[in-house]
Amino acid sequence: MIYKSKTILFSLFAFIALQNCKEASKSNSSPGPELSEITKIKNTPPEAKLSINNDMPSSLSDWSALTDLTKAITDISDGKYQLFEDTEEALKSLFSNLESDIPNTLNTPSILARFKVFETLAYKLRIEYGIDQNNSIEFDPAKESLVEAYSNLMFQISKTLEKESQLISKTK
Repeated sequence: MIYKSKTILFSLFAFIALQNCKEASKSNSSPGPELSEITKIKNTPPEAKLSINNDMPSSLSDWSALTDLTKAITDISDGKYQLFEDTEEALKSLFSNLESDIPNTLNTPSILARFKVFETLAYKLRIEYGIDQNNSIEFDPAKESLVEAYSNLMFQISKTLEKESQLISKTK
């Protein structure tokens, strides 16, 4: 008898719970205006101008290859693509000069990796420029990635020089 009443009671609770779930799913099936507004705001990309970190440390002002790179990236962000209109040899010589003239304080794996990333993105942007920047879907994202890689490179250079300038004495 007790077993039978518990089974009936359990079945009743299960039936009520299933009914409530069906009603809840019907009421949640159509999103309200708040949800559609949030989705609309979320799906619109932010419109931002490319910002370049041109803060080159004064100790690197005589490194001509970095100065040339800074001028080239500034021109690219301003919409002047002279570097890509020249032959591929001009781009190769810019990067070979950067690698060969790098100061000893900056000849670290982290900075060399940033140079390689930047070089790869520059070649990718050159290819997209050659295709036709007006019709290429990848041109603007590649340009933004190149500017971001340059900013990361300059940040890495600044932090490496900052760390190098700190005098840390070890106690014996």
